Amino acid sequence: MKKAKELWKKLNNNFAEILTVKKITIIVLLITIILLIPLLGVSFYIHPSADDFDYGVYTIGAINKGIGNVFVGVGKTIHKFYNNWQGTYSAITLFSLNPSIWGDNFYFLTTFILVFCILFSIYYLFKQLKKILKLDNTSFHLIYLLFIILILETIPDKTQGLYWWNGACYYMVFFSFELTLIAILLKRYFLSMPTKLNYIISCLLIIAIGGGNFITALQQIIILILLNIYLIIFKKDKSAILMSALSIISFLISALAPGNSKRAALVVGMPATKAILYSFKYSILKSKEWMTPLNIVIIGIIIFLLLKTYKERKDDFNHPLIVTILIYCILSAEFTPTLYATSDLGAGRLWNIMYISYLLLAIGLLYYLIGNIRKQILSEKILTKNYSQGIKIILKRNSILLTILIVGFLSYTIYKHIYDYTSVSTYIILKRGEAQIYDKEYKERIKILKNKNIKEVEFKPFTHYPYPIIFAELEEDETNWKNRSMAQVYNKKYVKIVKKES
Repeated sequence: MKKAKELWKKLNNNFAEILTVKKITIIVLLITIILLIPLLGVSFYIHPSADDFDYGVYTIGAINKGIGNVFVGVGKTIHKFYNNWQGTYSAITLFSLNPSIWGDNFYFLTTFILVFCILFSIYYLFKQLKKILKLDNTSFHLIYLLFIILILETIPDKTQGLYWWNGACYYMVFFSFELTLIAILLKRYFLSMPTKLNYIISCLLIIAIGGGNFITALQQIIILILLNIYLIIFKKDKSAILMSALSIISFLISALAPGNSKRAALVVGMPATKAILYSFKYSILKSKEWMTPLNIVIIGIIIFLLLKTYKERKDDFNHPLIVTILIYCILSAEFTPTLYATSDLGAGRLWNIMYISYLLLAIGLLYYLIGNIRKQILSEKILTKNYSQGIKIILKRNSILLTILIVGFLSYTIYKHIYDYTSVSTYIILKRGEAQIYDKEYKERIKILKNKNIKEVEFKPFTHYPYPIIFAELEEDETNWKNRSMAQVYNKKYVKIVKKES
């Protein structure tokens, strides 16, 4: 028995030395690359639909007449929608510049642009946090890769998050802008790296975010107000006041647009007070829904990798209740604009950024609360200051068992929900040829639309509607807004779907 224990101890020690954080990071990097192959590969079979045409009436094809015509088209689009539908000026600009304006074969850039925005903004944010927390490079990269895999694979609405320009850029791009802004603010005010350039970039991002979706715009105002309160009280620094002013002004320019009142008349909204109260309710309900077993494990691993950073932060974590309330309020504020405007939680594209924001806030709150508990343990001398060394020894002696448990649980959880992950669902439609068939049939439609001799266009329905790469089909009713916008883009009398008679 004694020899068996010694052998087991030796095996665990050897395994712990072999399976280092660096090697795990390399493995996770390879997994990330593999997962990105179908996720990005399927983008070569996606095509514009619905709002892409509605906002592209003045810009699709304009490049053929010169780059100047594209800018003129953008201006016309902003004027039209600002006065008749919505005031989100910077969002309208991006809507009108969907990749298909450069040609039918450029729409695949949608997914590449969106994934790049997510990868860059989160990397840049985590990089500043790494410096603040004094985290080592290997752990930083592993945390980044784990988080990227998690959000790309599990976002609530994959179609409206990665494969449809209009819906995805409205939320994912502007949320990426916000994360980048937060990273710059951390760099400027918490890493003491103020420059004129990062101040100018911050102001430009604030103006852009203010003209984007209302969720991100409102959250931006809250974050900047909290930042100003902190800077003025503790650092006597008033340099961020202009930023707060810009965020409020840009939000008002968007919110007070004539188009918003016209759009509001078509839906039943909710009183402001009620919307705020319901926001607190739904943030709890969604938090319960989004804290899945997989999320718990990944967040647990991330927190474990961050444990080593606590020794550098001896005087922090003093206000757990205040921090908890602030984070709860920031998350809840994301639900308010849609509830106020439409009395519901909105489409899946909204949930995507709420979900990512929730994961970030959950990690931040958990890190803070553990830090507070750790501080109390040390101050009360419940455990010695060398307890972390004891934990390391325990982990090392049970490294094989812990690895088996973690890998086993992850494998079971992933297998149980295997078809819910982005890379799996995209791989399936590629393997079955559904994406390729959809692409072929769509291109056949484009040939008809480009035929100047055909003015009345009637299409058969697609034989496949592969999830998650197709957002919306045309309607049988030629007066439907989706049909009319496509007909206008291609200068047709009408466009409609004609189903086979049974």
